[in-house]
Amino acid sequence: MTDSGIGRTESPHFDEMTALLYLEQQLDDDRSKLIGTHANTCATCRELLRVLKNEGVWLREAILADEEPVPARLIASPERGSAPWGWLVTLGFGAAGAYTLWNGVVDPWMNRASDIGFTQGNLMTMLFFSGAFWSGWNDVLNGIGVLAALTLGGIAVWALRRFFRRQTRVATVMGMLAFLLLMPWTAHAADTEHGSPSYTLAAGQEIKTDLIVTADRTQIDGDIDGDLIAFSHEVEVNGHIKGDIIAFAQDLTVNGTVDGNVRVFAQSAILSGAVGKNLMGFANRVVVDEKSGVGGSATLFGQDLQLIGAVKGDLLAFAQTMDAEGPIGGNVKVRGENFRIGSTAQIAGRTEFEGPKQADVASGAKLASPVEFTMRQERPQYSTWTYYWHQTLRWGAAFLLGMVMFLLAPGPFLDTANSAKKAGLAMGVGLLFLVGTPVAAVIACVTIVGLGVGIVTFLVYLVALYISQIFVGAWLGEKLLGAGIGIGPVLARLALGLAILRLVRIIPVVGPLSVLVVCVWGLGAYVLTVHKRMRQQVVAA
Repeated sequence: MTDSGIGRTESPHFDEMTALLYLEQQLDDDRSKLIGTHANTCATCRELLRVLKNEGVWLREAILADEEPVPARLIASPERGSAPWGWLVTLGFGAAGAYTLWNGVVDPWMNRASDIGFTQGNLMTMLFFSGAFWSGWNDVLNGIGVLAALTLGGIAVWALRRFFRRQTRVATVMGMLAFLLLMPWTAHAADTEHGSPSYTLAAGQEIKTDLIVTADRTQIDGDIDGDLIAFSHEVEVNGHIKGDIIAFAQDLTVNGTVDGNVRVFAQSAILSGAVGKNLMGFANRVVVDEKSGVGGSATLFGQDLQLIGAVKGDLLAFAQTMDAEGPIGGNVKVRGENFRIGSTAQIAGRTEFEGPKQADVASGAKLASPVEFTMRQERPQYSTWTYYWHQTLRWGAAFLLGMVMFLLAPGPFLDTANSAKKAGLAMGVGLLFLVGTPVAAVIACVTIVGLGVGIVTFLVYLVALYISQIFVGAWLGEKLLGAGIGIGPVLARLALGLAILRLVRIIPVVGPLSVLVVCVWGLGAYVLTVHKRMRQQVVAA
């Protein structure tokens, strides 16, 4: 018997997943009778049921007891040699991994953003949640909050479903629905246009709200009293945009006036008109010519960046080649290969450059202080002990997460690990969802109604990609150590499997390929498990 229950001939015994379903009384009567009959005649399977049943006693007692007494093993003096070193080391690695993530990645980036003038608190707040990216984020946050509250409530109801009376469950669900219906939702209107194949807003015309355009070519000669969100090969703006421009295009040209921000994801972006607030560009080539000007800060990522017009705020740039010719009213921080400061450039704040060689400063340039240069020295990461230490911390963090997942939800955890045994099917499904989920999230984000759904879907997608290594690691550990009964063997298999995956990941060339395979494999196993459990619930209903 394997994960499908009864009727398989590969093994005379049933597995842990089937045992858990039997103990939770989630199998049909016929399958339950077969498992009970088999357990009466098989000592191995009877022992498996006893161990799993004992492991679930603490949860039932914690829920039913009004005041849980302190376990005697916690107040008793520890015996010699009985210290739980494995648990202590695991918790230590997890804590160190969390500290490393914060201290080595999050905190330095927040400090850098603060140093270059992002004064709204932190980078994420400035980019997304202060209205600079899209004015509908308040509605999105409300929706995410409601979704989180409903999710937590649903988890609580599921965990306590055996101890709630039917009337209590109905009252809880109806209360959640009433709370959702009473939430003050606000509508955010916008015009949506689909070009056939092009779209043009003629001069003299005005749109009183936001405009969302999907077309082969978009030309805006009129005025928009809101935001312009464009998905086109070519976008040309000659009119007046009173809100923001958010463009996903091959080529963007802005000749008109933008009162708000410009956020562009393109191959080429050329700005000849004034930008009232901030500029953010992810493009191969970005040009801010002498006719243009940025009223706030400029954040640019690209290969060839030319800044000729004025920037009243700060400049943050990651580029292969960066040319600064105009006045900059704040601090400048550039990281790349080449940084040239022209003779007409004026920089009022600090200037920092990190690259392989010194910045090229023309004689006529006016700088408030000399360029602070940091030479970037490329050296093999395998030659530093910190690299291996960070790999160890990452292993510890992944193992800690897997341990928590198993202790909180052993059934779904073991079910997903069993789904990973079907490698071909899991990888096929995983590849489909690996490519299809981001596309579906982006399509949902195009519409205002689906923006919150798209963002939440993408965040769940990222989490699923990370935890995929846990399920593949559990499968790999079982292949090497064999099946075992109880918490200890499961955690031992998980620790060994994750360690092997981490070692393979640091191998040149093979490492990146292994990451892709693990993500596809684990994601497919997770999707198969979700589908299987949903189907069981439908059949049971």
